[in-house]
Amino acid sequence: MTTAERTLSTTSLWSRLYGFGSVFAKTVRDSRRAAIIAGALLAAVFLGISRAIVTEFDTPESRAEIDALVAAVPPILQGLAGKVVNVGTLGGYLQYKYGTFFPLVLSLWSILALSGTLAGEAARGSLEFVVATGRSRRRVALEKLSGHVLMLSLAIFVAFLSITYAGFAYPVLPGDEISVLQAFGYSIWMGLIVLAGGALAFALAPFVGRGAAAGIAGFVTFAGFILNGYQQPVPDLAPFANLTWWGWTQNHVALGGGFDWPSVVLVAVVTVILLGIGVEAFARRDIGVTSSVPVPSMPRSLLGLSGPVPRAISLNLGSALAWGLGVGFFGLVMGATAGGFMEALRNSPQFLELLSTAFPNVDYASPSGFLQLLFVEFGVILTGLAAATFVGGWASDETSGRLEMLLAAPLARVRWAVAGGIGMLVNVAVFGGLTAAGIAIGVGSIGGDVAGPVVGVLVLGLYAAALAGVGLAVGGLFGTRFAAPVVVVFVVVTWFVQLLGPLLNLPDVIRQLALTSHYGQPMVGVWDPVGIVASVVLAIGGIGVGAVALARRDLRS
Repeated sequence: MTTAERTLSTTSLWSRLYGFGSVFAKTVRDSRRAAIIAGALLAAVFLGISRAIVTEFDTPESRAEIDALVAAVPPILQGLAGKVVNVGTLGGYLQYKYGTFFPLVLSLWSILALSGTLAGEAARGSLEFVVATGRSRRRVALEKLSGHVLMLSLAIFVAFLSITYAGFAYPVLPGDEISVLQAFGYSIWMGLIVLAGGALAFALAPFVGRGAAAGIAGFVTFAGFILNGYQQPVPDLAPFANLTWWGWTQNHVALGGGFDWPSVVLVAVVTVILLGIGVEAFARRDIGVTSSVPVPSMPRSLLGLSGPVPRAISLNLGSALAWGLGVGFFGLVMGATAGGFMEALRNSPQFLELLSTAFPNVDYASPSGFLQLLFVEFGVILTGLAAATFVGGWASDETSGRLEMLLAAPLARVRWAVAGGIGMLVNVAVFGGLTAAGIAIGVGSIGGDVAGPVVGVLVLGLYAAALAGVGLAVGGLFGTRFAAPVVVVFVVVTWFVQLLGPLLNLPDVIRQLALTSHYGQPMVGVWDPVGIVASVVLAIGGIGVGAVALARRDLRS
């Protein structure tokens, strides 16, 4: 027996499960931070929201008011909320108000992880060393996949325990109890929905590469979520919604007491099939060989060969076009359906009066009002993820080792960083222009006022520019490998603070830290100068801080 064989044979069991003793163990180790963050976030959210619900609505009268309020909301406004099932109970309200958002957010983790776990390493050239150890490709793929599934399952198990505890410890009124079966039904549904998006990316990655696989899977996941939310008030969307796992499981409302197990089994079967395709494709194809997705060629001036700024622009131009077209299409659909929204409001005078009382100077019975209510909040999340993509593209120069070659041009570090910032701002402008065009087409198709919503799209550009500045500053101060993850965390935490702050009674000083709470109501022409100034400061200041910091530290890989 050779020395290498003796070394391998004495690898401890712990190292084979966690560490560097196997491909599975390394995948588990690499996923530990994401799993800990996801599990802690799910536990805090489910326990916190459940406690807040039973504290805020602790009388039969208050629960009756919830039922009446939800019943009075026109279907077009329910949109992205869940299906209405027993909303007067703890579980039903939890599922209706918040239950669909958590799997959507977690899907990002699974999509990014499974799109790159094989394709990303193949592109970097590290998988050749792994398969050279004698492990079969199928085994490598299965171990990589098993590591992610295990860590995702642990996070989902934490959610299950949190919901179960809340269902036994918090109820104050009859019907508030959440059974173990209900908690299991919701948790297994959430886990499969999350894994389905990742499985699609995993199946596509060997064929089209990491970036295209993540983009396609992300589009299907987000589009399915949106289409499913609006398929009841807009029946024409139902055929498209039912092409995705969101539509299949729309009747599975476990926390509200509604179960549709066959649909859950269908998601599980499709997920297994997609994962199997990914494993076999990796085993049968050459490592790193993918088929490019056809896209229009770039103009010659933007190929990145005439200087650092054009290169920085070209680095993320494809992503900017893709995100702009995607979010612009979302805006087009929302704008085109605003007519149905206005008709629904006219048929619900009580709800229209409620909106007029809460917002006396805003006309929500208009396309602009509809977009303010339903487009901006979700559009901001998508904008944040687009900005994280731009930051990740800029950071890849250093993390991939290209920056040493660029600086040998010679190119000053400060100039490279500033050029990267300018390039991201141009990408933001491209993204914003395409989004505005989509909204203009949608609103124009129903004869609405186009100017107001198009100007309102500037808020998305301001937010994306601010995030680009934050990412560049983080990259300069702490290393570019942290830049994109910090931006993603910033976006998600901001969204949760805005979404859950009122319910959890968070201190006003914390809620005011959310940048998106300082933009006013831009779609209807009501702007908050605080948000504008803060965004400009973060964008310009972040570029400056990042450039200066980068000039003072060593490069890292």
